[in-house]
Amino acid sequence: MSLWGNTLVLTVSTINTHIQIAKRGTSLKTLTMATIALGLSLTSFSYAQNVSLTTTNWAPYYGDNLEQGGFISVIVNESFKASGYQSELEFAQWTDAMRQVKEGEKDVLVGAFYSDERAQDYHVSIPIYSVFSGVIKHKNLELDFYSSYEMLNQYKIGKIEGAVVGQSFDSFPFEKLQGFAGTEDGIQALQNGQINLFADNLSVAKSAASKLGLEPSDFAMVQPPIEKNDLYIMISKKIANAEKIRDDFNAGFIKIQTNGTYDAVLKQFNQL
Repeated sequence: MSLWGNTLVLTVSTINTHIQIAKRGTSLKTLTMATIALGLSLTSFSYAQNVSLTTTNWAPYYGDNLEQGGFISVIVNESFKASGYQSELEFAQWTDAMRQVKEGEKDVLVGAFYSDERAQDYHVSIPIYSVFSGVIKHKNLELDFYSSYEMLNQYKIGKIEGAVVGQSFDSFPFEKLQGFAGTEDGIQALQNGQINLFADNLSVAKSAASKLGLEPSDFAMVQPPIEKNDLYIMISKKIANAEKIRDDFNAGFIKIQTNGTYDAVLKQFNQL
């Protein structure tokens, strides 16, 4: 904005000078060339395209109470910036965030796992990070390992409403599966004994426990993890130039990986 404004004022000032010279008898050609120069100056600068982003609180990866919204938020912002975009991120409940992007109220969903169903509604970026998903237990539950989903099916299991946990987990017909608005709600239910297990990422579960004033070490992942999932951004298919935005983001993400910005962000947030 400041660059645009300064350029405009300087160029108009230059034209005004030429107009005064022309009035004193200088050739009209000088004035014409100055006008052309103004046109070229204006067309050589343009506002960066704005994209609206949304996601949910999922600390330590992204959240409205984290520095700069968390390191995944910074990676996404830097990727867009590298391709000439300005981005603004807002936080909401996960189901609301997905709906807003699906309907085109927001442009981009940040930090989503892939599913074939989601690919029907969103354009999916290349992967930007990877995390493990699993079933989280309170230390009072005597369960450290499981060998099948049939074994887990006897327990009351929670998950974030609308979340993808893993392809195999999501396709299994659990009989006592309950949705929650967010991780904090699920961990509180786990603490209170409303559920036995909560499907999520362990770091996120421990962060939620800490925010609730609970002891993070009271929560552990039952082994083995369900799946290693890639995180993506997903662009609404309802907005103009959606595929271009996805492709430009991908190009920007590759650029920040090659120029060192990606590793610098991870180092800044103690992720390396």
